[in-house]
Amino acid sequence: MSNTAGATAGSPVHADRKLNLSGWRAEIGVAVALVALSIFFSFNAPNFLTLENWATMLQQTSVIAMIAVGMTFVIIAGEIDLSVGAQVGLSGTLFALLVVNHGMPVPAAFLLVLVEAAAVGAFTGVLRVVWGIPTFITTLGLLSGLRGIAFYISDGLTISGLPPAFGNIWYAMFLGLSLPVWVMILAILLGWFFLSQHRFGQHVYAVGGNPETAARYGVHVGRLRITVMIMIQLLAAIGGVLLVSRLNSGTPTVGELMELDVIAAVIVGGTLLTGGVGRIVGTVIGVLFVAVLRNGMVLNGLDPVVFLIAQGFVIILAVWWSMLRKRQA
Repeated sequence: MSNTAGATAGSPVHADRKLNLSGWRAEIGVAVALVALSIFFSFNAPNFLTLENWATMLQQTSVIAMIAVGMTFVIIAGEIDLSVGAQVGLSGTLFALLVVNHGMPVPAAFLLVLVEAAAVGAFTGVLRVVWGIPTFITTLGLLSGLRGIAFYISDGLTISGLPPAFGNIWYAMFLGLSLPVWVMILAILLGWFFLSQHRFGQHVYAVGGNPETAARYGVHVGRLRITVMIMIQLLAAIGGVLLVSRLNSGTPTVGELMELDVIAAVIVGGTLLTGGVGRIVGTVIGVLFVAVLRNGMVLNGLDPVVFLIAQGFVIILAVWWSMLRKRQA
């Protein structure tokens, strides 16, 4: 493996990565759209530009941002995970069930939730690597399966009665920011480091660009695919537990349609669905764009259904734009 980075640097895959990372057109385009959208909402909603509103918006979007970091790795590697919203619901429900109904200590319950999430990610990755089943198909099935398990273990009911101290985690403040925001920042920084500064990130780009070429240069394609699928499931599980703290209960319906928010943010941020191209910086801008769009519509009193419609068209436009960039490259 010591020669992998040097060998990959001379490969067509790495050359394609350099071509796409040489400019910031995608990130700049989304940033300009974000600024324009913010200016528009600032005129229509007086409370939009207040520090209180932005602090609340960051807190509410922290879980989506965390999972979007993991989704960036997954999509760049040429895969996708449609089950993250269901994992959020299952993780929160399982955590509350273990703590409330079985009297398990919070750290032990959290550890078991992480084990469950890692097992789901490994299951998806193994099916992809060993039997060649696309992650799109597997996670589409898990989207229903994991949600069904959450309803089954909770009898379809909300599980409340968590320790009061645990309920304070979501609202705990440090240096003016809530704990979920700090967790989000940590996930972003770690994601940026491993994707852009570490050999692991080089391998992710290589596998997403051309897995056959990457394998010839010594990259363990199968192991990497399993790793990124485990990674995103773990982030979804952490997000699910954080949301339990926010609601002070475990509810199987939590996280519904969250996968749309996550995928929209990543694609809007410039990551190509075809793999091999993307950056954490773009994902962060994409997360902010989706958050501002939702927040501005709420402050303007629009029906939440309107946001779903707008989000759908944003995803379509982002995919169309990304395909044009791919052809130009």
